[in-house]
Formats: sequence, structure tokens, C-alpha cells
Amino acid sequence: MTFAEVLIVSVPVDPPVAYTYRVPDTWTDLPVPGTAVDVPFGPRPAVRGVVVRCPAPDPGRTVKPLVRVALEGHLDARHRELLAWLADHYLCPLARVYQAALPPGASRARTRTVLVRGPAPAEQATPRQRSLLSILEAHGGRLPAPELCRLAGTTSGTLKAMVTKGLLRTEDERVWRRPTLPDPARIPRPPLLSEQAEAVAAIAAGKPGDVFLLQGVTGSGKTEVYLHAIEEVVAGGRQALVLVPEIALTPQTVARFRDRFGEAIAVLHSGLGEGERYDEWERLGTGAALVGIGARSAILAPFQDLGLVVVDEEHEGSYKQDTVPRYHARTVALARARIEGCKVVLGSATPSQETHLAVLRAEATRLELRQRIHARPLPPVAVIDMREELAEGNRSPFSRRLAEAIEQQRQSGEQTILLINRRGYATFVMCRRCGTPVECPNCSVSLTYHRVGDALRCHHCDHHEPPVTRCPSCESTVIRHFGAGTQQIAEAVKERWPDLRVLRLDRDTTTRKGAHAEILGAFARGEADLLVGTQMIAKGLDLPNVTLVGVVAADSSLNVPDFRSSERTFQLLTQVAGRAGRGDRPGRVIVQAYAPEHPAIVLAHRHDVPRFLELELADRAELDYPPHSSLISLVASAPSAEVARDAATHLATRLRVLPDVTVLGPADAILKELRGRHRVQVLVRARDLSPVRPVVRQAIASLPRIPELRIAVDVDPISML
Repeated sequence: MTFAEVLIVSVPVDPPVAYTYRVPDTWTDLPVPGTAVDVPFGPRPAVRGVVVRCPAPDPGRTVKPLVRVALEGHLDARHRELLAWLADHYLCPLARVYQAALPPGASRARTRTVLVRGPAPAEQATPRQRSLLSILEAHGGRLPAPELCRLAGTTSGTLKAMVTKGLLRTEDERVWRRPTLPDPARIPRPPLLSEQAEAVAAIAAGKPGDVFLLQGVTGSGKTEVYLHAIEEVVAGGRQALVLVPEIALTPQTVARFRDRFGEAIAVLHSGLGEGERYDEWERLGTGAALVGIGARSAILAPFQDLGLVVVDEEHEGSYKQDTVPRYHARTVALARARIEGCKVVLGSATPSQETHLAVLRAEATRLELRQRIHARPLPPVAVIDMREELAEGNRSPFSRRLAEAIEQQRQSGEQTILLINRRGYATFVMCRRCGTPVECPNCSVSLTYHRVGDALRCHHCDHHEPPVTRCPSCESTVIRHFGAGTQQIAEAVKERWPDLRVLRLDRDTTTRKGAHAEILGAFARGEADLLVGTQMIAKGLDLPNVTLVGVVAADSSLNVPDFRSSERTFQLLTQVAGRAGRGDRPGRVIVQAYAPEHPAIVLAHRHDVPRFLELELADRAELDYPPHSSLISLVASAPSAEVARDAATHLATRLRVLPDVTVLGPADAILKELRGRHRVQVLVRARDLSPVRPVVRQAIASLPRIPELRIAVDVDPISML
């Protein structure tokens, strides 16, 4: 009798241990570790699990049998090693990691029955049957029965007779559900510039496990370097993976890779249906696809022989998963390189502090692209002090300089991008008599007014309610909207320039599948003159007719209570400025700010990336912030503030015994109320987290079991909220 230990992954199990099942005697092929199976569990007849071990036979045990194999073969030893590393590094249950790594609907491979030529000689056919065989041959020798009936103008009875006679036979074939992909870009293959050629050569000469930072100004041709490096890997018989931020996974990006690699690409992102995602996942695992392109979760996909991982815009915060398992795709890519012996290329115009420090420590090699393609200049950036505009009576969201530039664009027919990194119409609503803002009843945040739908909404829990006309605190009717969002800016443009065609790109306009691509496609085709959007418009766009970029409130992100706010502001301004002047006509950028003297804005204005990296790294060192140290955020949450605070205090007390570790808190989280739960945070800081992780696990395990208490563990958090 053969047994298998199975980790349950499709339902939460506490504790998350493996359960033993019997392999049915009728199975000819035994499941190996990494096989996804369906098993009975409690009252459920079949739940998803993964075989983690096949223990020695134990005839004395009576256990339930496995139900079926759901997915075979793709979670090999190296892949399982990666997933085990991820669970350990990010302090999350291994079952949750497997759940994230497996595609949804893992048993939903689709097949269909087709007719092919049978063994009987053609001489045994009537003239009409011979005609039918000719039609079959003309269509590749295999067709589904309904299609063959339609083409031949016959009935299923005729086909059954031919099957009985041996003229035809049936076969099952796999149906690959491919996502709808954009047509290949058909861009002439450009010759490499000298800096590009040097970068390609350096990557090709690298050893397995080597890490490269491809640091290039916006528009310098980083994608062409990626394409050449991937061609080199594919020519050697290995596969490649390209990670891009979800918002940058545009049809334009996919079209470039499809032009170079045709149908050998597989695309993985959140917009795919379950069947499409499963089939793309399997094409990578079987080697049918040579190049994977996807958002962060694609780093967990299976590969037969991975030779290269490219992480484009490696500085992007969207590479960090904000739910369990809370991994960072860039960090996982580096771990995968060590385990699988592949190279990694991290690309950015504005590298993260983590990657910059890795270069200084000789853990990565910097390759630089200092010039734009065709020697196009970087666009000049003008910074407008909005305090002066206000003092001189301008209460419009547009400075006089930006308004004049939009008018010039209107007359020239060139396109404009306006960035305002806030959704909605007004960012908060407040009583002007007593100063009380209208807040979410579930979260400690102000509600945002959305004119579309005429509602106040919470962007954290999606609570919504009608606009208030009377202050809930003092009964005053003097209610005002403050702070502009994308809706308000788009309406202000239409009001001032009624003939301009305006599109808006934010989370509210892209809820429908395919809407993101539709909006960008319409703008690229010239069906709109001006695009208003959040950070979604700052990357992944190469639009030659965009010659003006305006940033409406450049310093709004500087007010976020997070040590990374300066870095994020600099990166966002540099990235969005790079959307201008990518064609034959020069571009320009106008940045509006109430704190124009801030170093992030001053250095973005100068396009001075090296100086910003230097100053920011020094500031972080002075405070011993990452990347000089590592963090673990522990947030205890419960409907009761007392329960949350007691749990956080218990964790902090257990962790303070560690040497060379700083424990901050417990303290109310910045978002102290979220979805009706009180949140208390403990922050752990250390140069080396290796000795800290087991103590964190023990501390959490020692907490009293209270059903409503939850502990959120985030290793190397990106957001301090």
C-alpha cells in the first residue's frame, strides 16, 4: 500500500500540516512530490492539495484514498525549493504559497474530440465518403465532427458509419485557450547603439546567478536590450521571464515581444480568465512557451529550464504583494536565480535604494544607457510654485504656465498627459464651521467624493454613502469639497477647453475587463487630445505625439507618513516626465508644487538620478532605515481595541529579548481602523533577520487563541500604513 502526505491548499487549515492519504490501487502512475491532487477533507468530498512527500508503506494505517490527480509534473524539486524558501523568508504558511503558485481551476484543462484518418484503405470508401476524406485532408487531417459535417454538407450518421468502417477514427486533443493578444508590433529591428550593445554583451557573458542593473534614462532603449538578451537565452535552448508592473502590461508592450517571439510567448496577468491563465501556466511548465510576460505572480510560474528573468521598472512598489503571501517579486526573482542558475536583469531609470546598494556592494553589476534613442534630449522640466499662483489670485488647478501650454497644444494638435495621483472628484469633504471631515465608519480615513455616481466612497473598504448636506458634528450646512482628484481635473479641462477630447485613466475607469487597453489604445490612435490619470499613466507608454506632460500636484505623495515617500515622489516625477518627447518633436514637462524646494522635486527637475540616489541612501543610513536594515511589520487587529493592543504588547515583549534588534511599538497603526477592525502595529528592525524569524513564529504561536484576533506579518514592507 502506497501513501502520500498532502498539504491542503484550497481551504484554510490551522495548523497547516500535511495529511496522509492512500493512493488507490487502481492508479498505475503514482503521484510524485509537487503533484496537485484532490482529496477528501472533513465533510468536503474533494479539496485541492499538493503532495509533499511519499512516506514508507505502513500497512497498519487506515486512511482515506486520494480522489484524483488535478495537475501533474510542473512543481519540480527546484520549484518546490523556491516555494519553501518563500514561505520561510516571508513568514507565511507553505500552503498559502502553494495556493498562490498554482493556477486557479487547476483541473480545468480542456480537450475536444476530433476525427482523423482511420487505418482502412481509401478503396473501401463510396465516392461521397472519398470526397469527405479529401475535405478532411485539405484541413490538416483533423477536424471536430460538427465542423466536418458542415464543410462536407453531411450528417453525423455518415461519420459514424465511416468510423465503423475504419475510414475515420476519433482522437482527443488538447484545446489551448489563448488570451486575445495584440497584433505583432511590426517594428523594424533597430541597430543597437554602442551602450546597448555593450549591455547585451555583458549580460551574455554573465554566469548563472549573476545580477545586472540596467539603468537607463527614459526612452533609452532598455526594452531592445531585454529582447536581445532573451534571444540569446532562447537560442541556447532555455526559457526567459519578463516581469512588468501590472499597470505597464499594455498591449504596446506585449506587441513588441510578440513581434520578436511570435506564438512562443505566454502572458500571465490578473485580467485573464481562469482557463486562459491555466493554459498559459501549463505552456510555460511544459516548455511549449519559451518566453513568459507577466505581472508579479508570474515569478511563481513553472519553467522547464529558466535562463533569464527580467524585472522591468524594478523600483515599482506594485511588485510587493499586499495579501498573504506578502512577497516582493524582485526579491523572489533573485532567490530563483540562485536556485535555478539563471541570470537576472533589473531595469529602471530610477533604481530602488535596495538595488542601488546591491551595486555598491558588488552584489549586482550596473549597466548604463545614458542617451535617449536617436539622441533625443530629455524634456526640459519647469517647476511652478503654486503658493505664488495662489497669492496672485489664481485659484484654478492649473497654473498660468500650464494653462498656456495646454492652449498651445490645442492649437498644434499635439497630445497632453496630465498626472494627478488621486482618484475621485474631491479627496475629502469637510465642514467649514467646525473643521470636521466626513470619515468612513469602518476605516480611519476621510471619504472621497466621486461625482460619477454622486457618492462618498472609501478607497479601502468600498463603503459608500450619499453626499452629506449637514455636518454630522455641528449640524452646519457649510460643507465644502477639498483637494482635486482625476474626475475634477478632467471636468476642469472640459470646462475651460470644451473642444478638447479628454480621456481619464484611473482605477474607477478600468474596472471592466479590457478597459485599460481600450483607453490607452484610443489615446494612441489620436482619438483624444488629453489624457488625465493617476500613476497608471506614468509608465509603459511610448506615444510619439505626446509633447506635454503636466503634473498637477507633484508634492501630494510627499505628505504620506512613510520613509519612502521622497523616493516614490522622485521616481513618479521622473517616470511621467519620460512620457514626453519620445517622437520626432521635442517635449516639455510642467510640474506644479506647493513645496518646490524639496530635494525630490529639485532633482527630478534636473533629471539628476545619481545625486538623488546618493542623498537618499545617506539619509537612510543616518536613521538606519532600509536598505541598510530590514523590517518586519506585525499588525494585530480585532474588533476590540483592547484585544489588538494586548496581542501587540505580547509580541513586542517576546521580541525585545533579541540582541541587535530594535522593536518599535506597540502603537496604533497609521490606519488605526480598517474595515471595522482596530489595528496596532509592532515594527521590528535588524541588520539580519535570520535569527529574528523563528522568534517571530514562536511569539505568534504563543498568543492566546482568540477567534476574532488576526496577526498580519509583512517582511520588508513597502507601505507603513
